[in-house]
Amino acid sequence: MKKKRLLALLMAAAMCLSLAACSKDDAPDNPSNDDNPSSANQDKDANKDQNDAQPTGGPDADQYYNSYIGAEPSTLDISRRMDSYSSYIMTVTMEGLVHSSVVDGALQIVPAEAESWESNEEGTVWTFHLRDGLKWEDGEPVTAEQYVYSLQRSADPNTGCPNSFFLEPLLNYQDIAAGNKPVTDLGVKAIDDKTLEITLSGPKPTFLEMIGTTLYYPQRKDIIEKYGEQFGSEAEAYIGNGPYKVESWAHNSSIVLVKSDTFYDADNVYFDKVTYNIMTDESTVNNAFESGQIDSCTVSTKDFVDRFESAGKTYTPYMNNNMAFNFFNLKDPLFANVNIRKAFTLAVDREAFNDICYDGMRAPTGGFVVRSMTVGEKNYRDEAGDMIKEMQDELKANNQTPKDLLLQGMKELNLGDDPSTLDVTFSFGSTSNLTKNIGEYLQQIYKNELGVDVELTFNDWGIFNSNVQSGNYQAGFMGWGAYYNDPYDTLSLFLSGSTAINTGWSNSKFDETITAAGKEMDEAKRLQGYIDAETILIKEDCVVSPMATNQVQQFWQPYMRGYRTVPYNDDGIKYMYTEGRGAN
Repeated sequence: MKKKRLLALLMAAAMCLSLAACSKDDAPDNPSNDDNPSSANQDKDANKDQNDAQPTGGPDADQYYNSYIGAEPSTLDISRRMDSYSSYIMTVTMEGLVHSSVVDGALQIVPAEAESWESNEEGTVWTFHLRDGLKWEDGEPVTAEQYVYSLQRSADPNTGCPNSFFLEPLLNYQDIAAGNKPVTDLGVKAIDDKTLEITLSGPKPTFLEMIGTTLYYPQRKDIIEKYGEQFGSEAEAYIGNGPYKVESWAHNSSIVLVKSDTFYDADNVYFDKVTYNIMTDESTVNNAFESGQIDSCTVSTKDFVDRFESAGKTYTPYMNNNMAFNFFNLKDPLFANVNIRKAFTLAVDREAFNDICYDGMRAPTGGFVVRSMTVGEKNYRDEAGDMIKEMQDELKANNQTPKDLLLQGMKELNLGDDPSTLDVTFSFGSTSNLTKNIGEYLQQIYKNELGVDVELTFNDWGIFNSNVQSGNYQAGFMGWGAYYNDPYDTLSLFLSGSTAINTGWSNSKFDETITAAGKEMDEAKRLQGYIDAETILIKEDCVVSPMATNQVQQFWQPYMRGYRTVPYNDDGIKYMYTEGRGAN
């Protein structure tokens, strides 16, 4: 067996691009996902510019944190969750094998419940050794078998796990997902209570980064069977093994967490109580932060950036791992046509969209892989280019407009030549003012550039997501946050059979290309494979229409400590604390 050193992610490109805001309003994104904490001891070096500004004599005696999430979590069931609100609560109440954490200013894979691990020479068999004394919040021990149960449950097609595609590297997953093999054939087994073995179908260069996601957390079979379909829907019908436990859940109002005394690293967890208010309106969030009711927030307009800065709030802008995009239902008769999809994609000027809808505070994007992602030492977006702009330039070079593509598509569908006769509805997963402004802007663009009268529908996230999952939509606007630093993370969302973003699209060439790239150990070949796959997704089939890479305008009350401004960090709020709360 060959010992594998801890893998450091090369995040320089992401860290130097610290620009602007990530808003809860345009995506199933949690503003608190941007808290990015690390240990208090590490914090003094990695966040020296932020946390040494107002030393007040050490952590406060009374430790608590008030924040917010932008919508009601759909479920706290690992195998069934499909939104970042749910994921975030699980991130701070549960623990997996490893963490992506900031160490000496760089993001590294560090031990969590697994104190060590090794792989064979080929990188296809990984053995994880669990720490001594691991416990769930009820005092029961954490075992390797619970990891086995969790992975098998998520891989089982009968479970209907919307994120099961993250298990694609595991041996026999594809056959299990297709119903051709039993779930017990999945490449995972417990050697003993403290030793977990995971076998892959082939080498996976970013496997350690991948397993920090919630899907690789353990699960309790006895608790899940006790509550059945109700598991994960109430505070009492849920159990965690992390630094905090859910004390109460007032639906559509708040989720309250308290420190777990059974957590193996409880001595380094500061907050005794954490309250997440469920706030769907940005003005409500801003007012709560300004009045001191919550301890952190993100904003989406320049006015509030200036306002909070002048008020002395701690400002930590940085490039995020999330993006906003339009997407199409290829099962819909209209959007089944690729020229129709390209017309709606190329009609929008990304620079103008960013300036008008986001006050110039995000980054226009021309691909589905966010700018913070790297392959080895190379920034992926720099290498892959702006695919949307390239398509727009090619259209102009051919003396065509997006409307010409629309008319061509209508001709192919025998729909005549009058775009105003088309019935098109765009769906949005928020009722906030920001989201409504985005919808109205797109509505105007499609009218001016294409001659199409677009109807808009705005729903709360739960209703919107349910409609998308059931295919009850034509086109929509949403966001997605990458879990780890590799283009496979986001591109794999579109593998055939994936319901993460239910577009109804399937392309065997894309499947083969992205799967091969994900296993390629040579960085140059892996990079090119990802570019080839994204080219199929965007340029050839135009399944999604990337709009803006999220940039985080993060603000903190001046007494907050221990946070990070680096994407892909999954420590949640574990090591955050306050210093000088209440000081004049």
